[in-house]
Amino acid sequence: MNAGIVSKRKVGGQMGITPFTWLAVGLVASGLALGVTVHRGWMILAALGAFGPGVLRELGVLRDFDELQKTAAAKAGLRAYLATGVALFVVVIGQTWNRLDLGTDLVPASLVLTVALVVYYASYCLSFWDPKVAVSRVLWAFGLLWLAFVLMSHGNEPVAALAEGLIVPGPFILGALLCKRWPRAVGAGLLVACAAIICFFGMYQLGDAESRNHAGRMYTITLIPLPLAIAGVALVTAEPDDEESK
Repeated sequence: MNAGIVSKRKVGGQMGITPFTWLAVGLVASGLALGVTVHRGWMILAALGAFGPGVLRELGVLRDFDELQKTAAAKAGLRAYLATGVALFVVVIGQTWNRLDLGTDLVPASLVLTVALVVYYASYCLSFWDPKVAVSRVLWAFGLLWLAFVLMSHGNEPVAALAEGLIVPGPFILGALLCKRWPRAVGAGLLVACAAIICFFGMYQLGDAESRNHAGRMYTITLIPLPLAIAGVALVTAEPDDEESK
């Protein structure tokens, strides 16, 4: 393992997560859970957790980051900006393909937030672990999230739960199990799975009226291919020395 990874772990402390970051994660998780089950107003907690610490750090009120953490946050912010910008350009171009007017393209705000937050926090994690370890943990997190969702959705339908469990959380869990042994091969496989999911769900049909009217569907399927793509790119582009975890 090269010195860069070792120094990252020493300087970053507990994987670069400060007490305020743990608090932010708790606010986001509880805010999202209560916001979709009790009342939308609870999502204010998620907004505070996602953006509050960053705003306070920029204002100089919160000074809990060391230099490595500041660098990681800046890099993650740039990647989130790039991913969100590319996604919005794809929507604008796709939904106005046969028109010359602007301002009629429709995209759910929740979809934009999802892209930005997933890319930001996944990129931040990649700054404090080597690619295999970071990707494994990110995939486990999303895999267990989707597995719980499938079980709750098909609690009384074991056959449907099994089928959907193989299709949705399956690639996440399988990738998490195998990425440490065959990182580049698994990374390529995750990118193929991402492309297959995009084609299967018809996510490329941005100009279709039915797609624009199903914001919830767009939000859900974005959470499947996006983490797979991030994990795949991280594994495929990793330096050989970085692929040796402790």
